[in-house]
Amino acid sequence: MEAISDDVKKRREVDHTLARFSAVHDELAEQERLRKERRQKLMPWKAEHDEDATEYASPVDDPDDEGPRRRGRTAKHSKIVRAVKVVALAAAVLVFVSTGLGWGAMFYIDSKITEIDALNTNSAAVHEAEKQLGDENFLIVGSDSRAGAKPQDGVGDADAEPGARSDVLMLAHIPADRKRMVVVSVPRDLLITRPQCEEWDPSTGQYTGNQLDSAQDVKANEPYAVGGPKCVSKFMTELTGLEINHFISVDFNGFKGMVDAIGTVPVCVPKPMKDDELGVIFEEPGRFEIDGTKALDYVRARKVAGEEKTDFDRVNRQQQFLSSLLRKALSSEILLNPGKLNGFLNAFAASTVGQNIGVNDMLTLAQSLQSLEAGRVTFVTIPHERSEGATLAHDDNLELLKEADTKALFQAIIDGTPLPEETPDNTATDPAQGQTSAAAPPPGPKQGKVVDHKGLKVQVRNGDPDNDGASRRTTLALRELGYDVVIAGDAPPAAKTVILYGLGAEDAAATLLSSVPGATLQFQANMTGAVQLLIGPGWDEEVRAPQAAGTDPGKATPPEDLAVVNAGKDPCA
Repeated sequence: MEAISDDVKKRREVDHTLARFSAVHDELAEQERLRKERRQKLMPWKAEHDEDATEYASPVDDPDDEGPRRRGRTAKHSKIVRAVKVVALAAAVLVFVSTGLGWGAMFYIDSKITEIDALNTNSAAVHEAEKQLGDENFLIVGSDSRAGAKPQDGVGDADAEPGARSDVLMLAHIPADRKRMVVVSVPRDLLITRPQCEEWDPSTGQYTGNQLDSAQDVKANEPYAVGGPKCVSKFMTELTGLEINHFISVDFNGFKGMVDAIGTVPVCVPKPMKDDELGVIFEEPGRFEIDGTKALDYVRARKVAGEEKTDFDRVNRQQQFLSSLLRKALSSEILLNPGKLNGFLNAFAASTVGQNIGVNDMLTLAQSLQSLEAGRVTFVTIPHERSEGATLAHDDNLELLKEADTKALFQAIIDGTPLPEETPDNTATDPAQGQTSAAAPPPGPKQGKVVDHKGLKVQVRNGDPDNDGASRRTTLALRELGYDVVIAGDAPPAAKTVILYGLGAEDAAATLLSSVPGATLQFQANMTGAVQLLIGPGWDEEVRAPQAAGTDPGKATPPEDLAVVNAGKDPCA
């Protein structure tokens, strides 16, 4: 789909604004109707047509009335009434205008975002879509496009650096419960397989209609360079198995503008920082508050003295910086400051190409994340390994994707498995809340966690008469892993393969389940603290090493040696 023209944007902006004004007018009319109804109930003797009429009465002499005279409304009183009505009318007009202007400003900012066809809906590559209902996945591309850049911007120009590549490629995952955020970085030098894509012309921002065959062993920034947003979205969906429902592409100027709009962002530099291309960025180590220009140099530098001059050092700096930027952008200092928030949104919109990133939706999402602890935000670099090139220099090394570890990482993200260094979720409901005077129910089993399985005592019984020797084979396999099988033998016929356990054995049962995925947990009060694997018909006899201690059974375990940055940790500490 082509980018929407300016004329269409303007028409949409006018239509949306008029619609919001009409809605506000209808809302005020409904409030007035309800007010009249309440007034009629309280004063049924007063006719509807004269409820707003100002009455003036002159004193009337009644010869038969010997009591005190009843005075009519004085001129002073009438002035007060008229003043109150003027104030009320002015307030109503202000509410109407401010509400309309608020919606108008929102749609004005929306109209500045260049819309582009980027998302691949109903992709067969989405894995376990039922587990992803309500999740938000943002594909974020930091484009190195210099289109429209001015000499004073200090980023080069389109003649010297033509085209547009994904200088930054990240996927931000926010689960449906909004209790965590995981941001996965894909370095641009990583060798990947690019899927078949439609060709994209970055100079016009349009798709050409030409189909490009898939290509192997290309760098990760190529899908965006040759196939644009749709190609990089397709590639990331196939790589991650996540359903990507938002696309954002921001160029250099947009990045600078967003940083400047919120003021400065703190960074920590462990040593002086000098880049072969950008020059001296920091003359000495320390903690600095940096503006947009300095921030752009900080995240772009990839030929820094003392580093291996690979993209992975730069990715780590990007993650550190974004964790600081995120903490500030979600703080009350920004969300509750109309000036800074408006500046941030305008800077975001002015240099952004995207799909499904309306301002209203983004503000709603930001508000839902305002209570998110920084320690629940984790930046991860996609698993990779390095293959030495023909020389000892770093510039010809090959960065290879570790496919099995990558699959395990994104399965863990889908399952909600905690990642290394992630702060535990402490938002569980206080059990003391909501208690009533009714008798407490009898205690039941708790949710078990995987624990160290070495020496864990379990029983193995075979309840499948057609599977002779299953108990003996399973006992040997479990003992080889380190379990202590204390009882083994046959049992009466069972309906299916289950793990029986009682109170106090929840963790042991969860651990055994992670080693015997074909079984089902079944609580049985008379088991007390024992755990028994009862083999039933049709069991596949799969026995494997358990998951890492502390994880939930049935959830994927993230790979070891992940490169992570926790947003809650001060890099200068």
